[in-house]
Amino acid sequence: MTEKSKSFMDSPEWKYIQDKIELSTLQYEKDCDEYWDNLSYDDQLKAFYSVVKRIVKGDIEENRSYRGVLYEVFGFNSAAYGIGMECGYMLLHNSIIPKNQQSDYNDWLKEKEKNKY
Repeated sequence: MTEKSKSFMDSPEWKYIQDKIELSTLQYEKDCDEYWDNLSYDDQLKAFYSVVKRIVKGDIEENRSYRGVLYEVFGFNSAAYGIGMECGYMLLHNSIIPKNQQSDYNDWLKEKEKNKY
């Protein structure tokens, strides 16, 4: 890091930018919580179902990257990258089914398909 960039990171301008980002993030979280709280119970269940279905498809069935799930499975654009990190999806993505357990899940999927009516 150069001396110039270090001094900027200690500046009031940088602190101002950091504060604005934090306030924006907190406001977005509040807006999302209010959105959820205003959904009917049935709409909450539908949203839950829709999101989990896509996470399972992208992360487990197709073993996609974080971006692959966001962009190709959910159909989002690059704006979703930071939002996914902020809400914890990247952490979830990186912790879903360790490779040594993948075969157990694949066996479960085969059994599920076999028993479909």
